[in-house]
Formats: sequence, structure tokens, C-alpha cells
Amino acid sequence: MRQLLFGIVLIIVGCGVLPALSPPPAHMTPVVGGISNTRPFLGNFKIAGADASSGTFLLASCGCGDWRALFKPDDGSPQTQMVVLFYSNGAYTPTGEITVYGHDEATGRIVSGSADQDTGLFIGKSQTTVTLEDIAAQRGDAHDLSVVACGMCHIGDDAIYPLPPYHPDKYKTNPLVCLECHSVDGQ
Repeated sequence: MRQLLFGIVLIIVGCGVLPALSPPPAHMTPVVGGISNTRPFLGNFKIAGADASSGTFLLASCGCGDWRALFKPDDGSPQTQMVVLFYSNGAYTPTGEITVYGHDEATGRIVSGSADQDTGLFIGKSQTTVTLEDIAAQRGDAHDLSVVACGMCHIGDDAIYPLPPYHPDKYKTNPLVCLECHSVDGQ
């Protein structure tokens, strides 16, 4: 019965019967450069209504005002990423809830959610042509979280800014030492 229900949900979403996640209302203001606290949000995404995680989710700044959402599936399929923007009601303040939205035209993936700047919790949804996913991520304070985020962005499939060819090989295979030479803002 559970498999039948799952199949029906996939067919409905795949056929476009479910409405797409909506962009923020026109009255909301884009937050140029993103939110002031640039520590990454790391968590998981899963098929809506499912118990098991489908993969790792990362919401992170590239250090230049460009924010990305990354999806690294547990099944070993390639990581994907997309640009996201933040939206506020009126002038931006570095506290409270803020809306996050992104739409990748090439893949059709949409991300929509809310980040609580005070607690560091991101809750949202992602929609592809075949699935609707729930996302939950937490901003981390730990040094290791920043390093994991750096590794996801710069190493592996669909890296946002791949490491240059002259980068020492030792660090290409062990991203947990990135901050021995670099700061979180990429310097």
C-alpha cells in the first residue's frame, strides 16, 4: 500500500498536477548580498512525507554575496547546486525570519523556505520535475561545519568553484584541512 501511495505521489508531481512552489510575493524586497551572518546551514533533504533522508543539503555563501543551495544525494548520484536569494518584508534586519527562494531553469529545481536568523534553523521545500522534498538545516558554529561546506562547494561533482589545477593534491582529497591555509571567506 505504501509503495502504491508513493507511486501515485510521483505520478502526480511528475505530471505537474501539484502546483509549483511559488516565488516570494512582489512586495518582498530582495536582500542584496544575502544575510549578514554567512555561516552555512547544513542538514538533509527527504522526499516529502518520507522518514528517511535522501541526502545532504547545504545553504551557504560563496563569500562574495552569492548564496547557493546544494543537494548531495545519498544514492551517489551527482551533487547539484543553484543560486538562491533572500527576501525580506521591507528593509532588511539581521534578526528574525527571512524568506529564501531559488529556481534553476536548467534543471527545473525550485527551493523555497524560511531561515530564522536568530536560531539558525532553515526549513523549506524543494521541487523537481518528479519529487517534492522537505528540507531541514541548521546553521553551525563548529569549525568542522565550515570546512564541510567548503568541501561541498569546491570539491567533487558540480563544484561551484572547482579547485584550480595547481592546488596541492593533498588538500583535494581531504577537505577537512581547508582552513589550515584559508579563511571561511575564501582568502
